[in-house]
Amino acid sequence: PPPADGMETVGPVRSAKRSDNKWIVGEWNRCSTSCGAGNQTRHVECNAGLDHYCPGARPVSSQSCSEISGCDYKVGEWTACSTKCGPGKRTRDVVCQGTKCLGARPASAADCTGRAPTCSQCQMRVWGGSDFNGWEHSFAPGEYSSVDLEFKGLKCDDVSSLEIVGEFCEAEVFEYGDFNKLHPGWSAKFAQGKYNSQDLVSRGAKNNDISSFRLLRTPSSVESQVSPHPRGFSPGTTQTGRDW
Repeated sequence: PPPADGMETVGPVRSAKRSDNKWIVGEWNRCSTSCGAGNQTRHVECNAGLDHYCPGARPVSSQSCSEISGCDYKVGEWTACSTKCGPGKRTRDVVCQGTKCLGARPASAADCTGRAPTCSQCQMRVWGGSDFNGWEHSFAPGEYSSVDLEFKGLKCDDVSSLEIVGEFCEAEVFEYGDFNKLHPGWSAKFAQGKYNSQDLVSRGAKNNDISSFRLLRTPSSVESQVSPHPRGFSPGTTQTGRDW
């Protein structure tokens, strides 16, 4: 019969605390990153359903991790060779994108050979009138007397500026006659570069008067490693102006 006053009969309370209650712990998942610091997780649950039915503290389900399997070296571009001509060095940035990278570290420095166009060039350009304007003549290596210059149309008393092109190129210019042999006067030397009228005076070339000059390829221990010499010409030798 039903209980009096509408009351229901309740059976005995069943306890979830069993002797075999335990934590079920899974394997750690892979680190969240393949390079550097990350996080990894695992499955943790109490087999009784609620955590407070399992003995002891709940095992951690998340922890920090570190991985290097995917760490690579970031390699930059090579710099230009440290020398224009001949043996030199070049460098590049090499950075490990992590706390540690696997494998050999790529080289950050290497030997190189400078091969600028001016390594094998030797030329002298001469202007008259205003600086780098007016009449102009170009000369290859050799010796040029006053007669040679006159033959080529160079006005010796109207030289305003000049340019030497070539890393191993040097010009020596003279006042009066041929190389100051018969009449003493000034002489001046010029390496690669451009020289206006003021530059000429500061180096001893006065009065716009260049009556003769020598243009030489200067000997260099590295020149042979850059490019061969022009056919029929060796560093330190000269040829007469009319042979060019």
